[in-house]
Amino acid sequence: MTQPILSRRTTLRSLGAVAAASVLTPRRARAQAPVQMISHRYPALELFAEKMRGAVEGVEVNTQLMPFDKANELATIALSSKADTLDIVYASDSTVQKYAKNGWLMPLDDLFEKYKEEFNLGDFPESGLAPYRYEGKLYVLPHTVNVMMLFYRKDLLDAEGKQPPKTIAEYQEIAEYFNSPMRAGSVNCLKPVDAGLNEAHWFINALGDGWFDDQWKPVFNNEKGVAAIETLKEITGYAQRGFATAANDECSLAYQQDIGVMGLQWATRAASMDDPAKSRVVGMIDWAAAPGGHARLSGDGYAISAFTKQDPDLLFRIIATSSSDATQREAASLMVPSRESVLRDPEFAKKFRHYPGILAALETAQPFPPLPEFYEAGEFITRRVLQAVAGEMDVKAALDAAAGETEQLLKSRGYYN
Repeated sequence: MTQPILSRRTTLRSLGAVAAASVLTPRRARAQAPVQMISHRYPALELFAEKMRGAVEGVEVNTQLMPFDKANELATIALSSKADTLDIVYASDSTVQKYAKNGWLMPLDDLFEKYKEEFNLGDFPESGLAPYRYEGKLYVLPHTVNVMMLFYRKDLLDAEGKQPPKTIAEYQEIAEYFNSPMRAGSVNCLKPVDAGLNEAHWFINALGDGWFDDQWKPVFNNEKGVAAIETLKEITGYAQRGFATAANDECSLAYQQDIGVMGLQWATRAASMDDPAKSRVVGMIDWAAAPGGHARLSGDGYAISAFTKQDPDLLFRIIATSSSDATQREAASLMVPSRESVLRDPEFAKKFRHYPGILAALETAQPFPPLPEFYEAGEFITRRVLQAVAGEMDVKAALDAAAGETEQLLKSRGYYN
């Protein structure tokens, strides 16, 4: 059973110092102390955590699951201090760049080759492994691919003879049309940092020129970028209450509780829309690619801390077991599988009605920039975007400030001559 979320200080203390694991055999292993894992939390990751806890007989795995920003914060604190209090670390395609650059993770290449046949690791396509490489070395075994797609109330649009929007301009028109005191026309998630970056990423790429040029100079504050955030600002006029502090959990709840018509959300949240224990809109929501394309493509998985005192073979076995073919098939309703054979299995497209939307979204989505400092820059980018959306700053002034702060950060890290 996953332990309850604790305060940062208590959580770090509870992770404890770990002793070295004893020699691992394929069928049984014993560890002198529990394996410590920290992770983001959503339904698929909860299942992976369960599989980790039962992966190796005789080995206790203590799984700590929490919202993304908190998991990233606590992992950063522990790893930056070179503490041995974490063994298995959740990482996304973006955070792995920071973790690996700082030397916080153990390269997995040798372990990947050692266990390739046993765990059928060749089923992970290179395109799925590439985001988790840094300077040619692999640091994460992927558990999911994830993509943001349009969640929309098909019943409401059908009743008014409207098609799901194909462009952001159409999205804005439909949001305005359906907006009412009872139900927001648009569901927006702008809580810093991760959720706010996700939302801005869509607008900056679909309507602008992206985040950076090929020299890592910000371009999100150019004319197109300003127009993109101006459009976001206008659309939030039709958003649900509390959108500025809403992240994935809050926005998923907005759909489930029938207080929003449409918006972007992760594919991993789709199945919960049809869960009668959680949702008031079972069978009413459908999915499509993001209007205008360019919504965020991501993925996540698990890495091994460079500072662990546990046996790396033990830890890799736990990670690989939790991402097995059988587990990914069990979790297929909850996430986008990272194994090629599972993702492309036609039976899943027939069985899960959100799969066609996933496949359509994958064709147009794009990841965050592969910049190790992107989340650091996101701290002030998202706050400046919120200032612009709230009318506290002119949009141009806010983005110029964010661009200047980003350049200052990257210059201090040696990106510019």
